[in-house]
Amino acid sequence: MNILTYFNISVRYALIIGISVLAMQKVTAQDRLELTLKDAVNLATKNNWEIQKAQQNVGIASAAHNQSKAVFLPNVNLSETFITTTDPLMSFGLKLKQEIVTTQDFNPEFLNNPTRIENYATVLKIEQPIFNPDGIIAKKAAAKGKEAAKHNMSWTKSMTSFKVKTVYFNLKLGYEQQRTVLSALAAAKANETVAKDLYEQNLINKADLLSAELRVTELESQVLSVQNYLSNLNISLTHLLGLDHDTIIRPIDSVPLNIYAQNELQIEKISENRNDIKAIQLQMEASSLMLKSSKSSLIPKLNAFGSYELNDLNPFGNGANNYTVGAKLEWDIFKGGTNLGKVQTALHQKRLSEINYKEKISNENRALKQIQNDIKLAIQKITLTELASKQAEEAYRIRKDRFEQGMEKTSDVLQAESEMTHKKLENLQSINNYQQLVFRLEILLDKDLTSKI
Repeated sequence: MNILTYFNISVRYALIIGISVLAMQKVTAQDRLELTLKDAVNLATKNNWEIQKAQQNVGIASAAHNQSKAVFLPNVNLSETFITTTDPLMSFGLKLKQEIVTTQDFNPEFLNNPTRIENYATVLKIEQPIFNPDGIIAKKAAAKGKEAAKHNMSWTKSMTSFKVKTVYFNLKLGYEQQRTVLSALAAAKANETVAKDLYEQNLINKADLLSAELRVTELESQVLSVQNYLSNLNISLTHLLGLDHDTIIRPIDSVPLNIYAQNELQIEKISENRNDIKAIQLQMEASSLMLKSSKSSLIPKLNAFGSYELNDLNPFGNGANNYTVGAKLEWDIFKGGTNLGKVQTALHQKRLSEINYKEKISNENRALKQIQNDIKLAIQKITLTELASKQAEEAYRIRKDRFEQGMEKTSDVLQAESEMTHKKLENLQSINNYQQLVFRLEILLDKDLTSKI
């Protein structure tokens, strides 16, 4: 092949790379964001929708816990009431409250036909719980709920970090796949040029030339597919990070590859102190307390009350005053079966929470065993695909050299190039699959493994 042909191949290769890079630069420079994995996780912690919702759930649980404190704290009410009336009984009573009763008021004529009277009553009422066993236990249950919400928020952060890592390295893999496909396209273009040169020299037939051109078309289509794949991954990542979907994210951390020794994977079971499991434990404890609270509603309640009252002809006046203090012992002996129904409901909710907890533990330990097995297989696949990639690359190099000398069939060199591209992509995918399994192991163990890889 002459120097001019090599020059043309080099120029076309540069043009292909340039066009593909330009195709990915559809946004302005300020919309491009280079991120390390740590940066991406930090952004998600601040902006992710699920984390924000979990934070609000903590606020809701905290508010419910504050409301439950009413079982110890008093109710205080201040009111100002205006009344005007000619009702005989009320008129006489208001005069008594205002301390303005005279002897003349006992005249039957005035008692039966009183003149209109006005009254402004300023009343301060206080109700103080003394013994409400159901409320006391319900307060403890609310405290468990608040603690569970905090654990759920921590777990949401862990899950968000896991999702970010998954999408981040899928995006990184996508760019690696893009480079591989672009490289294959450049090679196919070079083969097409050689095929045209050989065709012009009548060393190959038209079918061989068409095969070379078809391979270029196939790879151009594959480039478009990879670009669409990258675009969709980018949208997923921006959503997780709470960024505008038009932002183009470029992951700058390389895909990590740390092959664990077999003894590092021999973890018998997950920790029951994991945040999501701890949250279920607390919810189970809360349901048990709510059952006790429902049963305690059958016990009598004791509450104190008191009031201080000012009565006058003028608003907020203090012409006369009085007070009332008392206590009330109350016992709901039967409420049409409502109390019994609440106890039965609480009992079933308690049992349901226990079943959910046992099922959760079983599912997570099953997932742990499966991932341990999958990681062992993934390690073997990495070794095999890496070897296959090197072998396919060498086979293509040999066939390409022979093809350029007119000693190899076009179909053979195209097949070798296709196999090389496939094996390279397969190797990249096997590395990514392994890393995704490591991330899943990380979330199962609630343990940061990424910082070590």
